[in-house]
Amino acid sequence: MDIANGAVSKMEALERDNASKKDEIQDLRKEIESLRREAEELESEVNAAEEAGSEAAALSSVLEDQERTLVFLERETKTLKQLNAECEMKVRDLERRIGVLEVRKSEEQSKRVRVEEEMREKVGEKEKQIETLKQRIKDLEEGKAVERIGNGERGNEEEKKGLGFMWPLVAAGGAAVVAVFYFCFRKLR
Repeated sequence: MDIANGAVSKMEALERDNASKKDEIQDLRKEIESLRREAEELESEVNAAEEAGSEAAALSSVLEDQERTLVFLERETKTLKQLNAECEMKVRDLERRIGVLEVRKSEEQSKRVRVEEEMREKVGEKEKQIETLKQRIKDLEEGKAVERIGNGERGNEEEKKGLGFMWPLVAAGGAAVVAVFYFCFRKLR
């Protein structure tokens, strides 16, 4: 029985050893499963990190583009500010020139008004002279007509001589008046 006892105890030892090996295998399987899960997690983290890295690279290129655009816009802003300053200077210069022209225009207008007033006064004087001459002619004609009736044809020759002297004066005065009117009204146009 010793042999049977020895065989049974070997069997029991083998069963115990088998049970412990099964427990070890189970523990190893759990550990392998845990390691697989960790590896998958690590792989997904690596993928996420790679995606984040590619996103970071894309964002970096976008950032570089925006920085270039910003530098360009800053230069453009500086240029536009300079142009704006130049335009403001030109506007001020033009406003000054317009002011000078307005002053000149008002001076010319007041000068024109003064000249017109002087011309009106001269025209008035010439009209008075013309009226005076017309009256003298009328008086002379009336006087000559009375003499002609009394003297006959001899009075007619004197009339021609007397009026011959007066008509150039009347014509010259009339021409002066016409010239003054033309000068005044030409300036008004």
